[in-house]
Amino acid sequence: MEPLGLFGLGLSTGLSGAMIPGPLFLYTVSAAFHEGQMAGVKIAVGHLLLEAMFVALIILGLRDLLVSPALRTTVVWVGSAGLVVMGALILRQVRRLSLARKADVAFAWGPVLGGMVFSLVSPGFFIWWATIGASVFLQGAWRGGEGIAMVGLGHAVADLSWCWFVAWSIERGRAFCSDRLYRVIMVALALSLILLGAGLALAG
Repeated sequence: MEPLGLFGLGLSTGLSGAMIPGPLFLYTVSAAFHEGQMAGVKIAVGHLLLEAMFVALIILGLRDLLVSPALRTTVVWVGSAGLVVMGALILRQVRRLSLARKADVAFAWGPVLGGMVFSLVSPGFFIWWATIGASVFLQGAWRGGEGIAMVGLGHAVADLSWCWFVAWSIERGRAFCSDRLYRVIMVALALSLILLGAGLALAG
């Protein structure tokens, strides 16, 4: 496949992963209320840094590690517990939340690290990388460094574009969002996190 085709492959498959509903999307929405559209860019950077590690594993021939039963079990239980706890913490603080105050429920270590953490606890993250992601980057690897770079560039554009778009959409509507509506949205996000965590545990 030609370099431009590999870029398109990375872009299209990257969007298929980025647009999967889950904790990373919910975190992007939450962070955008406080930091605006740049939160989406920072979250995407953290997400991409984590994914760079997966690309290295794939290139090193460790694809089987991504689907190992031990790793899957660990991710299921740690991820589900993390989601439920995060949702519970938001619900506990929701009455004190205000758009006028800075980052009441923001991830303590910032959006870049948040992008990494919320990617790790996303139910479809490991599955996507063990299947679609591995296949796409292995196709790029057949053309050497140039192929890997083009697939990676397409994938990065997809993640950055989607996370920025989500955060930009939230920022544009912020002027019309009262504290009451903000709290309703955060309750919905918290309940979604708890449901995702419970669903992940039951599926595992």
